[in-house]
Amino acid sequence: MVRIMALDTTGSRTSVLLDNGEKYWFRNEDLAGTGIFEGAEMPDDSFFQWLKLRQYPRALNQAVAMLARRPCSSGEISSRLMRNRYASEVIELVVYKLEKENLLNDVEFCNQWIQYRLARGYGPGFIRRELRSKGIAQGMIDTAFESLNEEDAMDKAESLARKAWLRKNPEEDLRKTRQKVIGLLVRKGYSWDTAKAACKSAESKL
Repeated sequence: MVRIMALDTTGSRTSVLLDNGEKYWFRNEDLAGTGIFEGAEMPDDSFFQWLKLRQYPRALNQAVAMLARRPCSSGEISSRLMRNRYASEVIELVVYKLEKENLLNDVEFCNQWIQYRLARGYGPGFIRRELRSKGIAQGMIDTAFESLNEEDAMDKAESLARKAWLRKNPEEDLRKTRQKVIGLLVRKGYSWDTAKAACKSAESKL
């Protein structure tokens, strides 16, 4: 059995505090005529089934709307739904549904994100940090980068270095310019060795 310890209404939502310390949020209309009130008791199964019936459709619609705007990782979907106070059980069901329907695929997302960010001049280090922040597993990130053509990554680093060289102040000391170009590439997520090689190659082709 679960016991309703407290109800707290804020705007259009009401939080329901259970005796085990867990708190769930609902729209006010969800509680109308349900028999949910302070001190009420319900069997565990009945309460969580009631919760899922009300939260799941809204959580699924929100996740689908996110994916309609742009590709997302399962971690991004879960984080957004968590911030909107959906129950963890509901979030798991939404992610499972989307994965089953092939609307959510972290492997594809990871590979697409790498290509997207490389095309915009970002290096592997920066992209790895972004993917981790989106909840992509380290092993999945490593696998995706293993299939990456190192020459393509170097070409993109050199292209970025060439653009930086073209912006060089004619009166600036060459050593200072090299430091700036290498620093730019490192900040973009390229390793020191890659940045140095790309800078040297770009300079030689000016």
